Amino acid sequence: MPTGTTQRGPRAGALARGLLAAALLLGAAPAPRAPAVLRKDLKKDFGAVGDGRADDQAAFERAAAFFNARALTPAGAEPAELFLPRGVYRVGRQDAGGGGAYRAGADVLALVGCRNLLIRGEDSARTEIRYADGLRYGSFDPATGRPFAPPPGLFVDHAYGASGGTCIRLRRCAHVAVANLALNGNSPRLAVGGAWGDTGIQLAFDGVFVNDCRDVALRGLAVHHFGRDGVQVLNHLARGLDDPRRDSIALENSTFDYNGRQGLSLTGVNGFRAVNCSFSHTARVQNPTARLGAGHALFSNPAAGVDVEPEGGFVANAAFAGCRLVDNGGQGLVSDRPGGPRPATTRNVRFTGCTLWGTTNWSAWVTQPGFLFQDCRVYGAFVHGCAAAAPAEATRFQGCTFEDKPYAGRPALGPYLLFSDRRARGLRFADCRFVATRGALVHAVPAAPDSAAAFHFRGCTFELDDARPAPGAAGSPAVAVVAGAVFTGRTVFRDGPHRDRPGPGRADFSFGSAAAPAPTAVQGPGRLELRARNACFLVRGRFEAGRAPARPGDSVCVAVGDANALALATAPGDTAALYIGPAARLVVERGGALELLRYARVTVAGQLVVEAGAYFFRDPRAVVRTVGRGAVRVAPGAVLARHPALRSAYD
Repeated sequence: MPTGTTQRGPRAGALARGLLAAALLLGAAPAPRAPAVLRKDLKKDFGAVGDGRADDQAAFERAAAFFNARALTPAGAEPAELFLPRGVYRVGRQDAGGGGAYRAGADVLALVGCRNLLIRGEDSARTEIRYADGLRYGSFDPATGRPFAPPPGLFVDHAYGASGGTCIRLRRCAHVAVANLALNGNSPRLAVGGAWGDTGIQLAFDGVFVNDCRDVALRGLAVHHFGRDGVQVLNHLARGLDDPRRDSIALENSTFDYNGRQGLSLTGVNGFRAVNCSFSHTARVQNPTARLGAGHALFSNPAAGVDVEPEGGFVANAAFAGCRLVDNGGQGLVSDRPGGPRPATTRNVRFTGCTLWGTTNWSAWVTQPGFLFQDCRVYGAFVHGCAAAAPAEATRFQGCTFEDKPYAGRPALGPYLLFSDRRARGLRFADCRFVATRGALVHAVPAAPDSAAAFHFRGCTFELDDARPAPGAAGSPAVAVVAGAVFTGRTVFRDGPHRDRPGPGRADFSFGSAAAPAPTAVQGPGRLELRARNACFLVRGRFEAGRAPARPGDSVCVAVGDANALALATAPGDTAALYIGPAARLVVERGGALELLRYARVTVAGQLVVEAGAYFFRDPRAVVRTVGRGAVRVAPGAVLARHPALRSAYD
């Protein structure tokens, strides 16, 4: 019998004929048809012109009225589409005295309660909604119509305010997609008045506003040059951070650049993702009438690429993948937790494969809980981190690169790649790389001396790659300050390929801080290698290698390489302490140096090894003791003196 055939006898044939007859007698129902899609054309059905000159505001308002009315009928659940043929649709209406305001901007396409609706153009390069020239934005004297400079402080008198409204507003909608459009707020040609609100102009003028919606997708959009936000998501649907139902708001392959306050304001959502999107160049637009920021920039704080700021609700389960937060007037990312004790309002906010690039401001400022960064590139300083009350709240980094890489000829903002000074608890870095090409590496001091607050670095690399001449004499500011930190895995301090520090100048690192009494520790399994040429690592407070291993047999090694010095630096009344645990070794390699200055205290329960050609200096007032099987082994060829080029600034 050929492969793939089936033998059918008389009984099988009779069974098949019987089943067919039964189906015919019972009248088997046909498969249900997919509901027909209602298709509407903005030009043909609502009278838009789209030539860039005619006013198409009314056409959009007619389209919104049609779909909003349809949403109230049974037909509103059936799929529908609003198509915008290629063209430039000029919009923008400001009503005098509307709602008591000097000028109230009307929304262009305001949809309420719509379901299963697709709004699409041909593509964002050929289908544009553009605001008219000369619209007013900010504070104006209602009597004269001239720009009004309010007194310092909060100013919220609506009689002086001119807003721009929102281009596309979605409220209580579900299963709505907006695709292939350019939304142009035309901010360079606004007539900008004075400040309104707490800082800058906090009046509505947004590209897209999503409010209490589910299953919304924004795809292939270019949303730019709006006075306030490119897009804002403000949902209050979640009952708490544990609510299992997701809002499912998605931004895909879109740009939200050159807006006045934010590329994205994420002020309430449970279930959000942004894929391959740009939130860049906020507050970089110059307007000759603006007086709000540097030069004539249209600038309203925080002027960030992305602002994660829950307003009366929660931001949870939000994911950014392959996104760019570049060259914003404020921070690339900001999520600042209000002061004082209060419950958490953020959870599980993830950035994967993203670029955060700060030029005139920080790359990111995060104090809210639950942020994770994976495989991201952070150019310019990341500041703070969360004061986590539990490990799940801690700010975490996995496989990230931190570098002071210039952008378009301008340096990234520093001076450190990471700056966290007694603000955060439990920061965690795994397999991360820190590369300083112009400034310093890190300043990492936890908020408290307890072990739960310690910062953890696992398998990280710290690289000096500065091609400029050395900064000068000993005592110059440390290129890294690490206190209350725990190192595990293989951690290396080393040179980059461009570093060249000739002469007596050196780089100073500090393990510990007078302001942070918690120890700096290497825990097993772990290896710490000091291999940055012409570098001195100063121990302030306690440095511990191999205390309380996580598992029996976990080993620790600290290697002091050629042209590196580890110095226990003290001052009268202060004690620098070094502890080497039973399963730990501290090895001073040829050309390296160990300096035990006055009042230093060293306890060796493992191995302290000084190789031939290494430098070893012990002040008479320093105390070295061995416990258990601890041993100090100084090779006959070791140099019992201070390193001539690396001697510590502390005597």
